[in-house]
Amino acid sequence: MLGLDKELIKQIFGWTGTGLAIIFFITPVVPICKLVNEQKKINEIPGLMLICSFMNCILWADYGLLDDSVQIYFANGLGGAINLIWITTYLIYLGKQSIGIALLLIILLMACIGGISYAFYFIIEKDITGYCAMVFNVLMYAAPGEKIFRVCKTKQYDLIPIFSTIGGFFCSLCWLMFGVYKNDLKLIIPNGLGLFFAILQVIIYLVFYCKKKKEEDFSVGDDDNIL
Repeated sequence: MLGLDKELIKQIFGWTGTGLAIIFFITPVVPICKLVNEQKKINEIPGLMLICSFMNCILWADYGLLDDSVQIYFANGLGGAINLIWITTYLIYLGKQSIGIALLLIILLMACIGGISYAFYFIIEKDITGYCAMVFNVLMYAAPGEKIFRVCKTKQYDLIPIFSTIGGFFCSLCWLMFGVYKNDLKLIIPNGLGLFFAILQVIIYLVFYCKKKKEEDFSVGDDDNIL
């Protein structure tokens, strides 16, 4: 590849993927801000998705530390901290009627974080940690499946956040190539799946977008003929 050293190419993909992953972890700021400003209800925030994303970060950060891979633990360590802010805000608003319930939920969350991080870093083997992280990563990437089904059923292409999807495509691509150069299946499998779902979402978005535009143009043409 243009005479570049294999290790250098791996580092380029790794750090590019790190930057894109951090941007991806920041994106929930929009619905969280809407929740704080009371423009969204608590049941409109994907709390389970936030928790899965957080668990994904914790396990990958542990795996990155065990594997001595600075890109993996830096991206997911920072991603975990960002996700912790979103989840804490979510839990505060979930227990808004009672400060005691909100504090209890946050304390339980902190205890779970400490226990999981300790177990996967000090007790469980590196490979098992990596495979568990891979499972959560697959769950995250498979989550848009429900959205794809809804778009196909309702033909509302705007249900797919196209810019986030394109960003996810490049993020998955970078981590996939990083995994290929690192020869690590635990990175290749989930990011290959993420790439597939991103491409599928873009295709479905374009199909229904083009259909909608054709229908609008046809409707305008009919109105002109009537006039």
